[in-house]
Amino acid sequence: MVVALALLATGVVAGILGALLGLGGGIFLVPALTLLFHLPIHIAVGTSLVGVIATSAGVAAVAPRGRGADVPLALRLEVLTAAGAMAGGLLAGVVSAQVLGVLFAVVVFATAGYLLYKARHRVDAAAPERLYYSNYHLHHWPAGMAVSSLAGMVSGLLGVGGGFIKVPVMYAIMGAPLGVATATSNFMVGITAAASVFVYYGRGDIHPLVVIPTALGVFAGAMLGVYILPRLRVAWLRLGLIGLLVVMGIQMMVRALNP
Repeated sequence: MVVALALLATGVVAGILGALLGLGGGIFLVPALTLLFHLPIHIAVGTSLVGVIATSAGVAAVAPRGRGADVPLALRLEVLTAAGAMAGGLLAGVVSAQVLGVLFAVVVFATAGYLLYKARHRVDAAAPERLYYSNYHLHHWPAGMAVSSLAGMVSGLLGVGGGFIKVPVMYAIMGAPLGVATATSNFMVGITAAASVFVYYGRGDIHPLVVIPTALGVFAGAMLGVYILPRLRVAWLRLGLIGLLVVMGIQMMVRALNP
């Protein structure tokens, strides 16, 4: 019972952070399940994928009008993302836990670095940045679709939903507002995770006693995160994203190099 409550609480925190940052919660669940609960990384990844689906469902259930996902953008990017997720899920069965941990850390560090670079090189740095606005124009579609395919593969390999790649791509490369990028990512990550979760289930990496309390917590946390998001400033959200990515990357790198 104590472990189940701890998993529930962990899921709530991951759901809040996932909804706020558009990451699906998986990037927080995988380190938490491996570092705090000492679960094998393949089981942590399988559990995280279910949590990612729960985050997506929770956000979609309570997203207010005008602050939801850019569905046409999501559907265009999701075609390649889902294909990458299926490939990543199959590949994860033959990749060692140490390699997965190092890959997780490297991708996280690269994402944090790029976000920091874009924050320091805004075109109009003096003007306040808004989370939501409608008159934006998307560009760099080839780059966005190529990186979305990579995000899908990383999702299938690491169980993180790929949102920590999708949000920076849509925001920093394609030009979507950060709030729109976050909502769109939350819409996409559930589809991406569903594309690979059955591969993990078939291998026996989905344990109901771990998945159920974690997913319930993630779902509740995601709904709470939706209400918090409009009250935050973009700079706070971006800084929180960068800081959390760095902390998680360091933890996973240490864990991978010192099994």
